[in-house]
Amino acid sequence: MKPVCVSTWGDSRKYFTSFIETAKRNGIDPVNADPEVWPGTDWKDIEWLRKSQAQAKFVREHLDKFTHFMFVDSYDVVFATGWEEILDKYERIDSPIVFAAECCPWPLAEQAYMYPHTPNRTKFLNAGGWIATADAAMALLTDIETAAAKRDQCDQGIAVDAFLSQKHPIVLDTACSLWFCCNLDSLNYLDLSGRPRTTDTMQYPCMFHGNGGSSLHGIIDALNKHPRWTPTEEENARMAE
Repeated sequence: MKPVCVSTWGDSRKYFTSFIETAKRNGIDPVNADPEVWPGTDWKDIEWLRKSQAQAKFVREHLDKFTHFMFVDSYDVVFATGWEEILDKYERIDSPIVFAAECCPWPLAEQAYMYPHTPNRTKFLNAGGWIATADAAMALLTDIETAAAKRDQCDQGIAVDAFLSQKHPIVLDTACSLWFCCNLDSLNYLDLSGRPRTTDTMQYPCMFHGNGGSSLHGIIDALNKHPRWTPTEEENARMAE
């Protein structure tokens, strides 16, 4: 496999330094799909159309260069591991498109009842992190780009609609094996005594997403103390159950 990590950033805000440092530490080289600074400072007035356009443009131009495309936010994401573990966990989920999951049905709470049942705490799509095969990414982004051009939804709202429509083979990482989203009380479900581990699903997430407003300081401190730790074979077996 030949994967690539794609993001967008126009300035170094919040945890951007840690985003770059933890990525490089784990052998991941993020590519900036849109280096321009977007107009607006609040999520309500940011031109989210640009995020979808940048992602679609990047995949379109590099479709023959990479087998997998992983999209992450930049100023509030940190990495706990590298490609080998990320791709292994992605393959275990066994779907062409895997999105992060969070505990809040955002942006439309009224869509909560439409999601599939899961015993896990995180059951709602989060667009701050997702990975897909090249063909699946292009098909999904073509639809997202078209919807984004209407300018009446953010990228997450459009991705949620795509997931609920079942038009694309999207699966959510509800166990948080790949991504851990830190909104609401989610930080209470992390053991930070070693490499950060979920206490409800017993997973070692590969990436942590601050969801804009959550603190990543405790997670970053734990990652700095255990920079290259990987699960044992026994722990991997347990997580795969």
